[in-house]
Amino acid sequence: MISSVRQHFSFLKPLANRYVGFLLLLFAYTLIMQQCGGLPAVLTAWRLEIPLVLYLFYYVNLITRPSRWQFLVAAAPIFLVYVVFDVYHLLLGRLLRFAEVSELPEMLQVIPFGVKILIGLLLGLPLVALLWSIEWHRVRRLLLGALPLLAILVAVEVCPAFFMQAFEGSQKDIDWCSDKVSAGSNGRIGMALYNEARRRSSLEKTVAYRGNSLCQLEFDKVVGTVNAMRSKGNVHLIVLESFIDPSLLRGVRFSRNPVHPAFAALFKNKGGLSVSPVFGGATAQAEFEVLCGVPAMRELSGIEFDVFTGAKTLCLPNVLTQGGYHAVASNAFLPDFFNSTNAYAGMGFEKIYYPSEYAPGRETYFNAGDLTGEAYMFDGDLFTQNLAFVAKWLKENPGKPLFNYIMSIYGHTPHLINLDKRPKVIEMLGDVRDEQLERVVNQYYYRTEALAMYVKELMRIDPKSIIILMSDHLPSLTYGPNTYRDLDYLGKTEDYIHLNRIYIVENGRVVHYDPIHHYDVPRIILSYVTHAKFVQHGVVKADAVHAHLDHIDYREQYMTIMANAMHGKSLFSAFNFLSCFDAPAPTPEPVAENKAAGF
Repeated sequence: MISSVRQHFSFLKPLANRYVGFLLLLFAYTLIMQQCGGLPAVLTAWRLEIPLVLYLFYYVNLITRPSRWQFLVAAAPIFLVYVVFDVYHLLLGRLLRFAEVSELPEMLQVIPFGVKILIGLLLGLPLVALLWSIEWHRVRRLLLGALPLLAILVAVEVCPAFFMQAFEGSQKDIDWCSDKVSAGSNGRIGMALYNEARRRSSLEKTVAYRGNSLCQLEFDKVVGTVNAMRSKGNVHLIVLESFIDPSLLRGVRFSRNPVHPAFAALFKNKGGLSVSPVFGGATAQAEFEVLCGVPAMRELSGIEFDVFTGAKTLCLPNVLTQGGYHAVASNAFLPDFFNSTNAYAGMGFEKIYYPSEYAPGRETYFNAGDLTGEAYMFDGDLFTQNLAFVAKWLKENPGKPLFNYIMSIYGHTPHLINLDKRPKVIEMLGDVRDEQLERVVNQYYYRTEALAMYVKELMRIDPKSIIILMSDHLPSLTYGPNTYRDLDYLGKTEDYIHLNRIYIVENGRVVHYDPIHHYDVPRIILSYVTHAKFVQHGVVKADAVHAHLDHIDYREQYMTIMANAMHGKSLFSAFNFLSCFDAPAPTPEPVAENKAAGF
């Protein structure tokens, strides 16, 4: 009898072996990635993640033709999703969100052609094999088998609050300070679904924030203070792409000091540190914080810039413009990169300039010049042309203050350097060998030379001004955060991969500030403009717990900025617009003094 029972259920044996083998491979893969610095293993994610991937594996087996390759055809797309999550985390130090798929065009524009081909093969071949293996004539099986997946997606997109409630009630506790920890508890795909539902839920709530009278009053108050100032110093804010200070890498030695002597003499070790919201990429997130004065929370989009429509919102350029300044933005790359044109317009820049090669027909004052062997515009060429622009403006517009904002691009990966124009002057010593880092270090030498020239000339032609030089984020270098850990960046202090250099000159004098966040920069600028003292809100700590607390403090301001940026009419009386919406404003939450406006 036992033998007959075994024979009766013998058809389940290969099935069981297949699914057990799939799970063992998945566990092994995630354990290996965890040891390599990737996301945590999914050994404990049994409440949604593991059942979900088992269902997906079953479904693909169900709709594909039986063959000796069926196991690989069914498993490959699932493993490919996991690989994408882990590579994204290894390079950029954060958990991928579904909304960030929209960033792929930007990412593809800035990676080498050979890497594009490799990515195309790695993604394309498994998908082509899957599409070729599907039994398309079995329509009933295809549709019925997909119903559970469609139900989850519909719940996320159409009923996000319901999905979030069900997720929070059924899954392990979410660590609000660490996506990485949450991904280990609830899985990569599970947390990505939850984050998407949270984004959708936040979008639904933005209408209520368009009538936020508290933020309107704070904005008007700041604008009124700026307007009342008789003497307004000019503002020069320069954000430098991937501007890493090699001297902060304590585990490597160089043949000479990486900083140019002119830059070292000018700033005399008075460089500060600022906490960036990102690592390795997503420059627009750093720009958002620097120009809007709130953390880039990614509540409404993976990149805040991507959902700006050009509608006016409460950010530093609008404050200065309404306060009597002429606000101009000069971006050294493409106009459609990270939706910068709409974002800059919504923030309040009156003029937006790009290199003539990238924006034919648009008004501009500069060109990218010779990019041979380097791919991106050299900082020195940008600064030289900007100096001529500033000098002309000062001469033709006496008494009209200027907000001069620059976003560079030269330090972007893969950090190519034309050795004919900029010969190698620095070599790495000792056992550490990293060609990309060596290129970065030599770029840094020439960039600091160009910066020293630029700042000295600005100080000469515009002595009564504030000049801020800062890095948007650290470059990912060869191995992402692991490179910084291995080379002992800043002694591996807490959350070191988000700490970046910042240099400040006020009225011709170099000043040093204790560590700040990128979103503190607008308050520093407005303190200078209004002749007030910048007040540090406690000791800055670049850790997840304090970042979460800051997000709570600034959330009302963030939601108000995004609600207006995304949906049209500004609500701030200084813009002379009235809201066309009658949605009630949310009850203001208590906020610390000066934080309500982000300044």
